[in-house]
Amino acid sequence: MLKRNFASNLILFLFFILVASASLFSDMFQNPIKTGKQMIEQSKLFTSSDLLNIQKISLKNKSGEFQFERNDNNQTTPWHMIAPRDISANSVFIEKLFNSLAVIKVKKLFPDEKINSSNFSLDKPMSTLSLLDQNGKSTIINFGLMNSIDNSTYLKILGKPGIYHVEAPNVSLENATLLDLIESQIIAINLNSIESFKIYKGNKKASPPTIELIKKDKGWFDSNNNLLASDKIDEYFQDILSLKSSFLLENQTELQKKSVSIFTRNSEYIITINDNKGKTVDYFISTLFHSFSDLDLKNEDHFLMTVSNSSSGYIVKKEFYELFSKKIEYFRAIVPQPKELKKSL
Repeated sequence: MLKRNFASNLILFLFFILVASASLFSDMFQNPIKTGKQMIEQSKLFTSSDLLNIQKISLKNKSGEFQFERNDNNQTTPWHMIAPRDISANSVFIEKLFNSLAVIKVKKLFPDEKINSSNFSLDKPMSTLSLLDQNGKSTIINFGLMNSIDNSTYLKILGKPGIYHVEAPNVSLENATLLDLIESQIIAINLNSIESFKIYKGNKKASPPTIELIKKDKGWFDSNNNLLASDKIDEYFQDILSLKSSFLLENQTELQKKSVSIFTRNSEYIITINDNKGKTVDYFISTLFHSFSDLDLKNEDHFLMTVSNSSSGYIVKKEFYELFSKKIEYFRAIVPQPKELKKSL
């Protein structure tokens, strides 16, 4: 009997300990606000129309601070980075970000209190996203702790009450680097603006171009005024635009600067593009190599591309190299030959 009473008392004691612990844990993290009205109002943070009006973006994370602005006149790359570099932005990254914000839903809403800000790392945000719309309205979002178990995060929108526990965006704002945020497309140009496209083998002052494509009256011609096949040129330009770098040489070491200078001066190919605004850009393509200072190329062949209007260098995989060795014959329009009449027997 005594043993039975002792066991019952022990179980009851452990039960009270468990309840007390759960209560203490709940107090530490502050029970979320669960009123139906608030949850309905805050179930979605943004709408697609809200995001369509965004004209400027600023992202601050452990890699630095990056600023972007929208250029609606450029349909190819509508977003442009203005700081820390003046370069086309990775519009795919921004599109994924906006798509995530448009569908993001609130799981819970916590009181905006000091203990919660600390527990959810919002007192020292992992990243901060600032959005400015066309009416001058600014929205600043601090992102806190990332929960990898249920792929969620905590965020605070300045000027709004509460801390939001939400589904994590499909892009990593905390870990995004310059290379993630800029357009990795090396030749980023509107195809409709190209007036002429030339490729030189070696020094362009020493020899004529191996390929010269000239736009006239919505058609393409070679240097001898021969009509070229528009479908082949369109396909070729799409391949040229698909050139993407494996490594971006942004803040170059002294050894890298020296290598870039040597490779650029001794280019294997030079691409010259003139647009309909009178602008000329040269792209310098090096010989193939399988090692480069301070980079791990895994002993695979790459080449270097530099651009006349930029100090950056782009390391590109060998698979794109054959694009520069095309012959003008490849673009010639095929003129159907008249069929010979069968000789009568």
